[in-house]
This record gives sequence, structure tokens and C-alpha cells, in this order.
Amino acid sequence: MSIAPAAPVAPVAMVRPSRGIAIHGVTPLRAEPDDGSELVDQAQYGEELTRLAARGEWTYVQGPDLYFGWIRTAHLGDLGDGPDQADQADQADRVVVSVPLARVRSRPAEDADAVDELPAGAPLLWHEREGGWWRVAQSAYVAIRDTVDVDAIPHRYPTAADLVATAESFLGVPYLWGGTTARGIDCSGLTQRVYRLNGVGLDRDADQQALGGRPVDQARPGDLFFFGAERVTHTAIATGERTFIHAPESGRTVQRGGLTDPSDVARLRAIRRYLP
Repeated sequence: MSIAPAAPVAPVAMVRPSRGIAIHGVTPLRAEPDDGSELVDQAQYGEELTRLAARGEWTYVQGPDLYFGWIRTAHLGDLGDGPDQADQADQADRVVVSVPLARVRSRPAEDADAVDELPAGAPLLWHEREGGWWRVAQSAYVAIRDTVDVDAIPHRYPTAADLVATAESFLGVPYLWGGTTARGIDCSGLTQRVYRLNGVGLDRDADQQALGGRPVDQARPGDLFFFGAERVTHTAIATGERTFIHAPESGRTVQRGGLTDPSDVARLRAIRRYLP
């Protein structure tokens, strides 16, 4: 059997934007290229961002959670910056921050100036040991006790107990609209971060998260509660059938709560489950 020659096919038009990497512990993503604009999200050290536009000293990017925002270009490095790129690729994600916030010191000493903070889960893209410290850049050191080798992290399926334990690590963290770390966090930033630290990806906003997983009638630990009057505006991570941990509002901190008030029950719009 013979096959006739294929007719010429026009190529599909496409472009490939360059990518950058967040080079500071926590960097604001703004709604507009202005330091006074709304904080819509935060880029964390080591996250890869897609460059989509530039305006003056700002770059418009999309982060790993698919959120868009403006970041100061000076806070965005090229993927090949710093030590040899092959060394970076070999070391990337081998050591990660294991505490809510790891201080970055100017010298390998406890009394050295703090020059930055790296959030939980941040990878040390490059690191060189000096005593009890990792040198992560020129004049930048992280205490080894604040990190963990990925091989020492349990490699297994996440459980409801894992999610609750991670959520409890954020108790007392101040509320911050657009925040995603122990410096400050909002309700959906908390639930997204808890799940991400256990290997599960969620969308950034509460109303987006309410579309994932599957609905259930009765909560169990690790599920998400969703609240709102006419639409979803708030989320919390369940610790029991009627109890949860959440970041309630500005001026307050991450705390425990529960469905104890009839008004709270009336505002409950959905319960979603993401694990089997």
C-alpha cells in the first residue's frame, strides 16, 4: 500500500516568552506598576515567573499559580544568573527551608545583620556549606538548622493530618491581603500554601478554589469551607466537622474558628474535598 505525500501544512503561530526567577525572599506582585498599587500576590524566592511585558522599572509576569501581576524588574533574575547554571540545576530543590521564615544573614553568625527572609518550602537554588551555615549568595547565609534535605522529607501521599499540621504552623500569622507567607497571609493564601507545602496545587483565590476538588456534605479534616453572602469571598481549612483554621480579616491573625454562630452557618456556601 502506498501513502500519498502529505500536503504542505502551515505552521502554528506561537511565541515563547522568557522566564525569570524570584531572587528575594518575598516580593510583591502589584495590580499596576506602582509601589502604592494593590498587592495581588507575592512571588517567593526560587519561583519561576513568565515575563509578559515591561514598563519602566517593572515587568508584568505570571507566576506558578497562574496569577498575573507587576514585579520590580530588579527583583527578577535570569534563570542562568549566579553560579554555573549546571550547578544550579543539579542543586535546585535539594535543600528547602523548613521553618516558617528563615533569616538570611550577611555573615555566617547569629549576630550578623538580617538581609532577607526565605519562606517555608523555598529551595536553596545554590548553596555551599560553611560550618553550620549555607552560603546562598554573596554575603548571604542561611542556618542549616532552618533547612532540610528533600530526601529527609517523607515521600508518600499527603494525608488530612498532614494538611492540618501544616495549617497549625501558621497560627498567629498576621492577616495581609495578597499575602502568602508567615510574614502575612490572606485566607486563600493560607489554604493554597498549606496544600502546596504538601504537594497539592490550588488556585490562588477562594472563589477559584471553590471550583476544584469535589463537593461533600460533611467536612472532615483537610477539607475547605467556603463562605460568602452572594458569592464565595472567604475560605478556611477544616480541622473537624464544624471547626477550622483560617485567616479571618485585616487586623487579626490566623486562628481557630468554628460553625458556632447561625450567621456563619448561613454564610457557608460549600465544602470541597481535594484528597481521595
